[in-house]
Amino acid sequence: MTPEYKLIISYDILPEKQEGYYRYVLGEFVPALRTMGLHMTSAWHVAYGEYPARLLEFVIETRDIWDKVAENPRWRKLEERLQAYTTHYERKLVHFKDRFQF
Repeated sequence: MTPEYKLIISYDILPEKQEGYYRYVLGEFVPALRTMGLHMTSAWHVAYGEYPARLLEFVIETRDIWDKVAENPRWRKLEERLQAYTTHYERKLVHFKDRFQF
């Protein structure tokens, strides 16, 4: 795979929803995105400072793949459900660089 883009999702996990969050992200969210052509490469936890506690990175081969995912009602449902477990949710699509990006 030669990725062209990276999807970066950052957020804080709601303390009262941590257990459900982990079950959802590991059991449904990440596997579903993989079937849609988004491959998780990193999951970061920020333990200090005024930054979101979690940052997920997914690589995508082409812009076409992302456009299809972004228009897919399944993606919208997956994202909305993730947002129910989080606060300060943000996502952005950037050109892939083989290094940490924020």
